[in-house]
Amino acid sequence: MKILLKISVCFVLVAVALGGAYAQFAKPEHAIKYRKSVMFLIAQHFGRMGAMVQEKTPYNKQVFTGNAMLVETLSRLPWQAVMVPGTDKGDTTLKASAFEQQTKFNEVAQTFEKQTTKLVSTAKSGDFNAIKAQFGQVAKSCKACHTQFRTK
Repeated sequence: MKILLKISVCFVLVAVALGGAYAQFAKPEHAIKYRKSVMFLIAQHFGRMGAMVQEKTPYNKQVFTGNAMLVETLSRLPWQAVMVPGTDKGDTTLKASAFEQQTKFNEVAQTFEKQTTKLVSTAKSGDFNAIKAQFGQVAKSCKACHTQFRTK
């Protein structure tokens, strides 16, 4: 029951954040902060799944699926805050090349979204080997974006 409550609360927070994302950001710093917050949440939930995939924590289908669903929802949020002018400067790791290669950036972002959707359906199946393989595909899509459009 606690897990269901946590997931519900997270979905409400995501819905509120999504509404805010469609509003115009007053300053580039606000867009950067929004984007970084979403990425932080993705990393937290992805890390929890990673611990299960790496067998550092026991696999729990319900918990894994809940985290996968959250990552799927979150995967659609940061992009509104990426192409805001000036968000490649300041407290960010976004490379200016994201602006220069918007089509490529959007393709990489869409691949991440598609892979997270596949992870949810795979997680629901309960097939741990398939879950591990699809988790790897999501990780690969993360790395593709970070390699091309993120400073180190």
